[in-house]
Amino acid sequence: MSAFILALAVTVQAASPDATQARPDVATELQRGIAAYNAGDIAYYNASLAPDAVYIADDGAVFAGKERIVGLFTRIFARTPKPRLETSDVVTGGRGDVAWARFKWNLSGIEKARPGVATAIFVREGGRWQVASIQNTVAGHAMRTATPAAASPAPAHQH
Repeated sequence: MSAFILALAVTVQAASPDATQARPDVATELQRGIAAYNAGDIAYYNASLAPDAVYIADDGAVFAGKERIVGLFTRIFARTPKPRLETSDVVTGGRGDVAWARFKWNLSGIEKARPGVATAIFVREGGRWQVASIQNTVAGHAMRTATPAAASPAPAHQH
């Protein structure tokens, strides 16, 4: 399923009344992915990523396609010290063969430990869930304060 069609399907489903129905099966699949990440289990990702999956890292880097994502995770899993990923506040929804999970994450065990939030979109293919998209955002982005525009003099009133 192409990313555009997937996005369209999720948008349409989000507008339907039962789109927010909790999906415990998706929460379970998400936890399998987290356990595989912590175990450095690249075989899980080879089996669970859709061929045209997209992974957007918390720095904005985009990895399109299963091979690129598996390559990234292979490099991450080879690092020392090993990263550790924990999740909380998992919320799931969806309808039919398209579902999503939104969650907070905390990456630890590495020099650049950080918290964030993510959304993962799943599609059911052949009776099992595959990850079609994951988008991460680092938590706690500092917002710049707005600088008020310099006041300009009011135009002179003309009659």
